[in-house]
This record gives sequence, C-alpha cells and structure tokens, in this order.
Amino acid sequence: MRRFAMLSVLLVMIAPVLWAQDLPDHTTFDRVLARYIHGGLVDYSGLQRGRADLDAYLRELDEASEQAVSEASRHAALAFWINAYNACALKLVIDHYPIKRASFPSSLVKSLAGVPANSIRQIPNTWKQEFCSIAGRERSLDGIEHEIIRPMGEPRIHFAVNCASRSCPVLAPTAYKTDGLESQLDEAVQRFIDDPHQYRLERGDRPVVHVNKILDWYGDDFGGERGVLEFLLRYVPEGDAAYLRQAAAPKLEFNDYDWTLNDTAVFASGR
Repeated sequence: MRRFAMLSVLLVMIAPVLWAQDLPDHTTFDRVLARYIHGGLVDYSGLQRGRADLDAYLRELDEASEQAVSEASRHAALAFWINAYNACALKLVIDHYPIKRASFPSSLVKSLAGVPANSIRQIPNTWKQEFCSIAGRERSLDGIEHEIIRPMGEPRIHFAVNCASRSCPVLAPTAYKTDGLESQLDEAVQRFIDDPHQYRLERGDRPVVHVNKILDWYGDDFGGERGVLEFLLRYVPEGDAAYLRQAAAPKLEFNDYDWTLNDTAVFASGR
C-alpha cells in the first residue's frame, strides 16, 4: 500500500512534465522565421516555394494533443497558441499567394473600406474560415485569437500575433518559447514602441499619444483608454513617461490601419 501511495505521488509530480514533452519545442518555426522574415517583413514568395519547414511545423502543432495543451503551463500554452496563430496566418497567405482582389461584389465593399488589392482581407472569409488544423481540430484565426488566446488575459499578445499586414506589430525573429516568454513578450511591445509608425508622442498643452488602431479595437483588454496609457508608460522612453505622468489629460489618437500585405516584394527597402 505504501509503495502504491508513493507511486501515485510520483505520477502526480511528473505528469506535467510528460504532457509538456508532447508539445513541440518550436525550433522548426525558428528556421522558418530566420529564413523568411526580414526586418519584420515576410518573403512570401520564397516561403511559398520553400514551405516544407512551415508545413512540418504545422504538423507538429496538429499532433500535439488538445489535452496536453490544456494541461500545459500558462507560458507553454501561450507560446503554443501565439506561434500557432502566426504559423496559420503565414499558411493562409501562401495558400493564396499572390493575393488577388476579391470578386465582385465583395471587391466593391473592400475597395470602399480602403482594403488594398493584395491584402490578406481579400481572401474569402479571412478570419472565420477553419483552414488550419491545430491540436487535432480545424481552426480559424478568429477562433485561435478570440476563443483561446485573449481569454488567457495577457494583453501583450496583441504585439505578438501578426495578421500579415503593414500596420500589424511585426513578427518576432524567433518563435515564442515557454522559457523566456515574459522577456519575449516585453521585447515585442518594445519593438512596437520603438517603431515611429506605431507610437509617437505629440507634446503640447494637451499631449497626444499617436498609436496603432489595435489599441482602440482591443482597448478593453488593457482596461480602456486609461489602461492603455498606463500600459504604454511601462515601455515608452523615460522622458516621454515622465512628461505624460505630469501632463493634464493626455489624449490617445489611433492611426489609420494599413492592411497592405507585409510582403518584402512590396516594401523592398524595409519598414
């Protein structure tokens, strides 16, 4: 009986480790990112021709059991799903590359909405189509982001997931990993702040903080506009932070969103 009890305790202790071993280590995705991400832009043409590593990585994600993912540590699960979203978005683009304008009447609607001809949004049912099998189930981009990642309560994911667009926070040069995830997420926010396309402070009687429209769309994840400002103060330059802390009612303004594909063939000189 005592031996059985000791065995039970041992199994409880090692079970998380056993499940963690079922999850990919994301090194295959590292190879994809190292080869095809340049200055935050994606060489979609090259990736389409050399997609073997991306397809292999997606198989690794699909072979992970749903139970293993659900029972993994919070950091392991976050890394898994952030990488899954980014890998699936890459797959969606190269499955339709080069992207063409949608057929009429959808093309008219998108044109009136200012969607470029080569945007990921020209792909039919972009966000809701279940095209990417992860952990044994076909998933949509919306399903991964809104049903799995956002409920985990980590607002920094909005700087880590990439929607294949010029205005989206850039893809990290390496895959997200369980160990070091906190640092990687902070680095993702810092890349965003350091990019003048994403953050700019306009000083004056009432200072204006110009930021990405994403912080408007997902402001509730930060606690509203006040929460967005408090969040940004952790990452903006010290001088900006000190200025904003003493300023009277700083204002947030959200940049127009550019849905042009984040393609090296379009932005050959970089961002």
